Amino acid sequence: MSVNPRDKHLINQRPEISSAKIVEATSSFEAFQNQVIRPILKFQNELLIEVFLSRNKTKNQDLSALSFTEKQEIIKAQFKTNTTLKQMLLGCVIGLLTTEEFNYYNANTSNINKRIFSMLKERLFDQWK
Repeated sequence: MSVNPRDKHLINQRPEISSAKIVEATSSFEAFQNQVIRPILKFQNELLIEVFLSRNKTKNQDLSALSFTEKQEIIKAQFKTNTTLKQMLLGCVIGLLTTEEFNYYNANTSNINKRIFSMLKERLFDQWK
């Protein structure tokens, strides 16, 4: 199967993450996470932050005035209760999957979504330490 131009372009735009090692014992979910999701999250970092902040501005929450612990609690609460935010963030990631990756994602949505949301929370925590 040949790779279509869109898929080639998407793959070429992803940053390389040298710490994302794949070894023989790596599960298919972990390999997908390290080869696909982590590079997409890194590539989309600024957009993901802006989406999160814009959804919080509409809730009148100013994160800059809060302690790190308070920021963590807001992030956790948003991921528990704000379905719109979660879907927007998820769309920022899924939209950069290749056709083959999307097919794998579609067959394993629940497991991969859990990984994406966990990684997104950690990424947001790290932004405001």
